[in-house]
Amino acid sequence: MPRLPASRVHVIVTGSSLAVTIIGDGMSFVELHFHLLPGVDDGPSSLDESVALASAAVSDGTQVVVVTPHVHPEHITDPSEILDRTRELGEQLQRESLQLSVLPGGELAHTMVGRLAQQELEQIAQGPQGGRWLLLEAPFAGLDGNFEAAADELRERGFGIVLAHPERVTQTPETRASLVRELSLGSLLQLTAGSLLGVNGAAVRGTALALLDRVPRAVIASDAHGSHRPPALRLAIEALLAAGERNPDRFASTIPRSLLERGLVPRREALVA
Repeated sequence: MPRLPASRVHVIVTGSSLAVTIIGDGMSFVELHFHLLPGVDDGPSSLDESVALASAAVSDGTQVVVVTPHVHPEHITDPSEILDRTRELGEQLQRESLQLSVLPGGELAHTMVGRLAQQELEQIAQGPQGGRWLLLEAPFAGLDGNFEAAADELRERGFGIVLAHPERVTQTPETRASLVRELSLGSLLQLTAGSLLGVNGAAVRGTALALLDRVPRAVIASDAHGSHRPPALRLAIEALLAAGERNPDRFASTIPRSLLERGLVPRREALVA
């Protein structure tokens, strides 16, 4: 993985991979959870919609997007397709002169973990060797023993975990205990920009702020899907500033950039409280 840009980015498609040309000067955002690929899940339904959503991300100040289609029984479940689809989208963005880097990834449902081969997991993982990690979807019904078993399997297979939108799940005692466990095992939380803006309700916003207050590192991502759920990193950062958060830019810039460049090493055993 080349060092990610501090500013403008161009996508270069070579062989079987995506490369990034860096032209740096200033701050830019990195989106780690973003449904940008057309026609694969509940995100954009067409290439034109994907281009419009990419343009909105650039306008929001984002210049690196990890595309995260659902790897879920109800959506795309073949990770081997994601690289080619990402390459095709990157080529179209080049033709549109959009300065946005797109990298292949996925939002992995915990129910899919045991079904995927190691190579398939690698195809949607991020980070360098020795620090590979996956975006693992927190099920809205809440975290439970089945979720913990899937997360443990990923760690045993060598992957760290970034937990997608935990503030949006049902906050049962079991969920809260599982979150404590995941944090003790080195997982990072990805909080949704819309949650911090109150889009998902006051209770979810309160949970998001409480989680952000208790963890040393976290990332904010738009979890964008289209015009009905657009990129919102800049608004979320402004909301955090208004709430008294110091340097909230780091949640959408330096921390996610570090995850892509340096990765995330999982722990095998929970820290003793």
